[in-house]
Amino acid sequence: MIRSGFVINNPITNSRTTVLESDAETKGMSWLLEVTCIPMSGPDIPDHVHLTWTERFEIVKGTAYYAVEGIQKMARAGESFTVLPGQRHVHPWNAGDGEMLFRQRSEFGAATPQAVQDVLGVFATFAELARQGKVDKRGLPKNPLQFAASMRTLTRHGGYDASVPKGVQRLIASSLGRIAEWLGYHGADPKYIQA
Repeated sequence: MIRSGFVINNPITNSRTTVLESDAETKGMSWLLEVTCIPMSGPDIPDHVHLTWTERFEIVKGTAYYAVEGIQKMARAGESFTVLPGQRHVHPWNAGDGEMLFRQRSEFGAATPQAVQDVLGVFATFAELARQGKVDKRGLPKNPLQFAASMRTLTRHGGYDASVPKGVQRLIASSLGRIAEWLGYHGADPKYIQA
């Protein structure tokens, strides 16, 4: 189970994500993460959209780039910004030559405790697959069945890659994703979700 203190180390960007609050602390309404990014690192997650989530980001230390609706912006320590449901965005990445730290509060709009376990579980799974050399340059699984299982998990909670039409993602998730799960693939693989 993903609980407060759970850490995801991304071997591609060398970022470290620490869960400060999980569904246990928020009654399934949100999560609070703290993310540390090394100098001049790229984003952890490609351009994406959430249908119902509101995300608030606060830059605690350093300088960050981020993008909303395809427009890249900059924020410094002490500044914050909000991404509303339906807005394409890229989470902060380091724009400076020192360590950058940000906090992210994702509010789901309803009690959805499984979103914490599933979505953060997908990120933990991607990190482990990256350590094994099984992801592409964007950090997404090379194996189409693993990719489809992950897409099925993310779309279940209204999360979509901004570069692919939502309808296509839903079709892949409901067809190939279902087959992948039947074959034993997990979007959030339990063996990689151990605190």
